[in-house]
This record gives sequence, structure tokens and C-alpha cells, in this order.
Amino acid sequence: MIWQKVCHTVLSNDPDRLLWRWTANGIYSAQSCYAVTFHGSTRCTSWKLTWKSWAPPRVKFFHWLVNQDRCWTAERLARRGLQHHPRCLLCDQATETIQHLLLNCPFARQTWHAILSWLRLLIRAPAHETTVMAWWQKANSHAPATHRKALRSIALLVPWMLRKHRNACVFDNATPSIDILVDKIKDEACCWVRAGAQGLRVVLPTSWDVH
Repeated sequence: MIWQKVCHTVLSNDPDRLLWRWTANGIYSAQSCYAVTFHGSTRCTSWKLTWKSWAPPRVKFFHWLVNQDRCWTAERLARRGLQHHPRCLLCDQATETIQHLLLNCPFARQTWHAILSWLRLLIRAPAHETTVMAWWQKANSHAPATHRKALRSIALLVPWMLRKHRNACVFDNATPSIDILVDKIKDEACCWVRAGAQGLRVVLPTSWDVH
């Protein structure tokens, strides 16, 4: 193939000149160079929820791992032939996948419902969605504009706390408790408000003192 290309090469006496292949006229531009950096990349539809919401960096990183399916659930451990629990430790009803743990588990659904009710967000809790992103997109379309920043933070907070509660059951032999988890989420939400989550402050019940 190289020889065939060489055979069809025609030499001339014209002076050599540089051509930039990423523009139609062959002239370099900073704009075209920036566009080249995305050549062959894939679009992540969840970037806005993950990176444009108010949440601690470690929570955002956790959701990035969720979107990449890189969290160590029982289903992922089983795929690699590693020791794992046969069923979800929170509900003991189904295989633990990341979608089940954060959205479809009856334990998780009750937790979502309790937190959304506490914050007086008239949003349906996750039911049949396959990702947090899918649920958030539906919820965001029905939420008032003044509540959307809070909804983004809650969409990150609740899964993060569900994961922490699950880890406590796995590594510390804790007993699953919706009441304990909901109380921890409420406390954590107040901490986020104190740290700067002003959107979350809007929906926080007035009876909760965060000063």
C-alpha cells in the first residue's frame, strides 16, 4: 500500500508549504485546533448533573464512577469471579446492581420518597428509571425553576448516602434502617447548605436551623 501511494506521488518544483488538515483552506486556527481535541470523543449526557451541581468533589467523583459502571457492586464482583453477597443487603430481594442499589431497591425507593417529602418537592420518587440521570431529567422538567438547583444536589446526595449505608452494612455489619439513613441524609443536607449549597437552602424546611 505504501509503494502504491509512492508510485502515484507527483513531484514539482513548487516550494513546500504547510497544510493544516483540519480546516477547508488548510490554514491553522486556534478554533480548529480546539475542535480537534474532541475528535473521536464520546459525549457524556450526564455531565451537567454531575459536574454543574453543588456537591462535594468526592460525591461528584462517585457519580462519575456510577456513570462509568465502575462501582463495586455484587453484580460487578460476580462478573470478575470475586466473593460477593448473593442479594442486595438493603432489601434481600434482588441481585445488587448499581441501578438496583440507587433507584429500584424498595429500600432506596422509600428513602427517596421520605427525602422528597421532607423537602416538600412535589416530585415522584424513582420508579422504573434505569439511571439517576434519566430520573433527574424527568423530575427537572416538572420542577419549578426555583427548585432545580436543589433537585440537582438531592439527585447526587441521596445516591451517595445510599452507597455509604450499603457499605456500612457490608464492612461494619450494620443493620439496614431507613429511619437512620433518612436522618443522616437530613443532617448531611444541612451541612451542604452551611458549606454553600444555596439552592438546597431554598427547599430546606424552615424548622431546620442551619446557621
